Amino acid sequence: MPDDLAMPMEVASQNKPKKKKKKKKSKKANLPEAGSAMADDYEEKYQEDPIENPYNPERPLAERVEYAIWKYRKNHTFSPSTNRLAIFENYLRFGGITVGPNAYQGGATGGDQDADGEPDNESSKMGNVIVPEEDEDEELEVNFTEVAQVYLGNTFIREGNFIAQEDFVDAPNLVDAFLRYLEIRKVCPEHLEDILRARKIVAKAKEELPRCKSIMMALPGTFNSACGLLFGGTAKDAWAVDTSWMGATMATQNQIELFLSDRFGVSDSDAIALVEPLIPNTKDRTIVEEKENLFVQVTDIESFPADAPATHLVKVTLADRAKRADTLTLRLEKEIVEKMLVGMSLTVTARKLDSGDWFLDHGRMVVPTFYMDDDCMDPDIFFYA
Repeated sequence: MPDDLAMPMEVASQNKPKKKKKKKKSKKANLPEAGSAMADDYEEKYQEDPIENPYNPERPLAERVEYAIWKYRKNHTFSPSTNRLAIFENYLRFGGITVGPNAYQGGATGGDQDADGEPDNESSKMGNVIVPEEDEDEELEVNFTEVAQVYLGNTFIREGNFIAQEDFVDAPNLVDAFLRYLEIRKVCPEHLEDILRARKIVAKAKEELPRCKSIMMALPGTFNSACGLLFGGTAKDAWAVDTSWMGATMATQNQIELFLSDRFGVSDSDAIALVEPLIPNTKDRTIVEEKENLFVQVTDIESFPADAPATHLVKVTLADRAKRADTLTLRLEKEIVEKMLVGMSLTVTARKLDSGDWFLDHGRMVVPTFYMDDDCMDPDIFFYA
């Protein structure tokens, strides 16, 4: 362009550098993850309270706990790549606390503000929390210990809402962190001993719940799958594939057997080699007794060498929880038994051979040693997860 000509306005505006918009920092930035441990001198990012002395013992318990839940969620983040928020709210609901949708329409409500009075859209996406208040005609039962014991020792597993190994690690961490928050913030000092007892239960849950999930994933094990293939059961029914209708060649049949071998961990020929040394005459054996979906407790685990291979079989004795005198003994791989503890319970379907040997068809719903019945759950509804 000649020097004496002015640059057109349209071109000038196109060449003008655009201002970069500053990315607004999330209100949840630098907040600890929910479920993380807290020090005695833990300081919250949002310390200001919109109400004066919210944990005054003179205030109703429901009001104090409701505020503590709001403040805990305000000062912690729930990673969207996990089920932590869903687990936390599930725990609150189980404890009798109503957690409902906040009718989020893309903006914060008057109650969804940060410590500076600014709208907090992230917090507004969480559910409202309502803690039941004491009624003059009906006394409100407060029992942190029982809620923790039944929820983590029974309902969390039984409902089957959360099935990942990570969930079984997160659940007790979330419950313990919230109880710890109630403790250090002196939210309900009149229930401190109860909260401390609940935390002892949760400490067991941190150790046992991941074990329970690992056992559920491993059962029935290779040996019992082999027994199922040879003597009858879920594995044998699945193994019975009729290929005559497709005019399958030997190569096709071999491919099908290879697939089923991968699925159940053992092939038909391997099953014989694995079972025959312990249960002779496998071809002549018949099933003489069956127990379907029996809820049993581990009462004894045979000792085994620490350096034994993972496939080493160990005898485990189970007792019917309804009839303690009725017992059965199974063989399980060491890699499964290592996760087990005497006192754990599980639901099993087992079959007895004419040789007197029992084998496990399948096992489900492994629960920890501190299992407690859920009196509020419909007895006709039982999840074999």
